[in-house]
Amino acid sequence: MPRSPEENGSSIPDASVARLATYLHVLRLFSEHGVLITSSGQLATAAGVNSAILRKDLSHVGANGVRGVGYDVRRLTARIALALHTEDTHNVALAGAGFLGRALLAHTGLGRGFTVVAMFDTDPDLIGTTFPAAGVELTVEPMTDLAEHCAAKGVDIAVVATSDAIAQQTCDAFVRAGVRQILNFTTVSLHTTSDVHIRPVDLALELQVLAFNASRNAGEELTTKPAADSAPQMSTAQRSVAV
Repeated sequence: MPRSPEENGSSIPDASVARLATYLHVLRLFSEHGVLITSSGQLATAAGVNSAILRKDLSHVGANGVRGVGYDVRRLTARIALALHTEDTHNVALAGAGFLGRALLAHTGLGRGFTVVAMFDTDPDLIGTTFPAAGVELTVEPMTDLAEHCAAKGVDIAVVATSDAIAQQTCDAFVRAGVRQILNFTTVSLHTTSDVHIRPVDLALELQVLAFNASRNAGEELTTKPAADSAPQMSTAQRSVAV
């Protein structure tokens, strides 16, 4: 039976997809801690969004909570996983076996519907080296064998964690191998055909955003904090109510 638009995710905005992935992670943590029912407020707070945005995101996957009760954690987890296609296992190829690549390998080896099945590099000192990944030993293959291994292992997602100098040619190699979903950890803006989806992950940019938020919050605290000689001190309880 064909999936509905909500189930295949074709009608979900990209921003909602990113947040739904966060909700899925939070819901799985809830399950691990024995939480059976959650309210929209609890889930929104844990995910770092407001309740209105969360309810709108969940409407894209046809999830409706019970008024006065909330959401069944297991059912909501299953519904979001279905919409994001994480109920299936996706084979991932990782290009770049340096420090970043190995850190990503350790992280993605945790599961969540993704398995790293191939790893590539151009460094002769790394080629042939093995690293643990999801309970198996993964051997670093030469970049020249990328197309062969991607085809043989059914790779549908690629991660580019190479040096910037070879990022574009690595991307091109994945595209020629038929991979249409690429996660880019380099600082290079990769260019390819319109049928290939590239998602950049700029760690420096994310840190800059966090630093800006930290500075802005500190400034707001200084602006709103009452002067010691002009206003009475509030108790902890009063301060919580004021917030």
